[in-house]
Amino acid sequence: MHTNITLYKQIHPCQCQALSELGFKSLINLRFDDEMAGQPKTAELCQSAEQVGLSYRHLPVDGESLHLETVEAFARLLSDLPQPVMIFCGTGSRAKRLYQSAVVSGLI
Repeated sequence: MHTNITLYKQIHPCQCQALSELGFKSLINLRFDDEMAGQPKTAELCQSAEQVGLSYRHLPVDGESLHLETVEAFARLLSDLPQPVMIFCGTGSRAKRLYQSAVVSGLI
């Protein structure tokens, strides 16, 4: 793994302060809103992240298919966002798959 990239499962708005204190500068959310009950909304996560100085981006990724355009958009986000960055989805599986696809494609 890259030292400035962390792949993780679902985070919640109340965790943004701690993530900032741990040194993270950016968050990338790969989930669609309403994937499952109780999941925080993108707007809530964005607001909490920005309140503590974290950059926040939403790049919803379908767990069933992964297109080159999505991998390229992901690589651009990683290039543009302040690091270290935490990338998250429901279980971490999509984050891992997207990261690996970007590495194998030579985009990061």
